[in-house]
Amino acid sequence: MVVTHEERASVEVGGQSATLVALLRQPLLAALEGRGRFYRVQIEKIGRVGEVLLSVTSGRGRVPLIFEPDDLQPAYVARVVSETVARFGL
Repeated sequence: MVVTHEERASVEVGGQSATLVALLRQPLLAALEGRGRFYRVQIEKIGRVGEVLLSVTSGRGRVPLIFEPDDLQPAYVARVVSETVARFGL
């Protein structure tokens, strides 16, 4: 498992695919940093056609998000994560 952590952002991004972690790490840090709480983001490949499960966990709960391979553009993933965290008060 690959895990990266940035202290000032209080965001941990990890997963079994170093490629996906490297692709999404910076956009996820940008989407979650500055919210005043710790977040753990786990990235996993699921299914046979390349879906990706992105689980965002904070002290207030967990939200699973599933992305199709065509939806893995970093800016789009960051926007979905940011909007979801805000909507559910994570």
